[in-house]
Amino acid sequence: MKEKYASVGLNYDLILEKYPNINYYEETVNAYFDDPFFVELKGMLEDEDYAIAKDAVKGLYILASELCLYPLYETLLEIYEDLEYETYDDVLNKYNDMFNVYSRIRGVFNA
Repeated sequence: MKEKYASVGLNYDLILEKYPNINYYEETVNAYFDDPFFVELKGMLEDEDYAIAKDAVKGLYILASELCLYPLYETLLEIYEDLEYETYDDVLNKYNDMFNVYSRIRGVFNA
């Protein structure tokens, strides 16, 4: 189990410290990964609906932090900072990076 988590950059010991019931943790993470904002965010960014995208990203990165999904948290935070400071030129590339991290971690939990 530890190797599975480490393969996507997650710290199993830290997670177990915060969430002693690993089955409950994995159920919670899977529910989080089903959040439609992960997919809908791309459309928001393409449509330049940055205010709604910013709110969506904020919720996603807060939950990623709470769930100790730090590689995902970091990529979401980069998108949020671009939206916060209105530097939109690279935000879609950062979304693609985030979605790759999301997909990699999700694959481990749904494996």
